[in-house]
Amino acid sequence: MLRFVNLEDAIDKMPVELSGGMRRRVGIARALIGDPNIVLFDEPTAGLDPPTARTICELAVKLRDIEDVSTIFVTHEMNNVEFISSEYAVIDPEGEVDFEPAGNTFCLTNTCVMMLRDGEIIFEGREDELMALDDPYIRRFIRGR
Repeated sequence: MLRFVNLEDAIDKMPVELSGGMRRRVGIARALIGDPNIVLFDEPTAGLDPPTARTICELAVKLRDIEDVSTIFVTHEMNNVEFISSEYAVIDPEGEVDFEPAGNTFCLTNTCVMMLRDGEIIFEGREDELMALDDPYIRRFIRGR
């Protein structure tokens, strides 16, 4: 599981020796031990720098596209939603994982975005549909205000 989260070199490290992003990836590896069909990511990128946050998003995409594990990804970060909805993972001829733009269809069929407000669903659909809405609350949320 450490190999899946790109931490196989850290197997002998103590927890205190791991960065915050490494600790998050260890948590993901631990969640995968039982070979789950679904994994919940609850604000997994909160407090992380952008490159580390992208690494966490890439892990969710790898789970979805390569391991066929469904994920629920709870986030307030629209850039996470955009990445997960627009990229897909493939294994190249050398056995490495590559991330490619989805174009207009691939991730749109594999990713559903749901937006809640006060415990009620106010949107459910594709990311491009969310971005096209004129609802003032949703527009403010998307702009981060």
